[in-house]
Amino acid sequence: MQEGRQIVAYFDFDGTLSSRDTLLPFLIYAVGIWRFLSCVPSLLPIVIRYTLRLINNEQAKQLTLQRVIAGMKSYVLEQKAKNFALTRLNKYLKPAVYSKLEWHREHGHTLVLVSANLGIYLRYWARLHKLDYVIATEIDIDKRNRVTGRLQTHNCYGREKVTRIKQFLAENHLSFSYSYAYGNSAGDYALFDYANEPFYVSGDSVERWSGR
Repeated sequence: MQEGRQIVAYFDFDGTLSSRDTLLPFLIYAVGIWRFLSCVPSLLPIVIRYTLRLINNEQAKQLTLQRVIAGMKSYVLEQKAKNFALTRLNKYLKPAVYSKLEWHREHGHTLVLVSANLGIYLRYWARLHKLDYVIATEIDIDKRNRVTGRLQTHNCYGREKVTRIKQFLAENHLSFSYSYAYGNSAGDYALFDYANEPFYVSGDSVERWSGR
């Protein structure tokens, strides 16, 4: 590993590199607007339970996926994910934050996307933009190659981001001498505590994280 590659930059995606959460646009793209609208009545109770903190974000995400994409053929969803990543995601990018990613790339740093959103489409976006690795929430596929709607991993949020990073580094025999982190919400606080140099993103502003 070259000297520059001993440095790693961890980037959150939704609200950090992108201007909005991208799961909803992806689900609409994957199943079509009319199919999605037909799911709305069954999604409203999930939103209410999550708002009232009766369920956490992992449970809410899994219930939503079970309502919307369960039963889809995996290759169909994979193709939808690829098309969405290559044709739709770029319009949500924040130029000011993306320029930070470019700076790290130019300096030869390892780039890792660490997101609570779905790896099935984030991997295609990361490949397009020459990021090295993606650590994200993964969905379950059954033996018939159908999407179950269940999560294959825990929701990659909060402390789970650091747990997944450590697991990923150990499994791939990787280590870094210095780390940067970019995030925009409480879901990134644990990542900030883990990194040597954390940055908080608010809109188009990128500021050194000074604590909660």
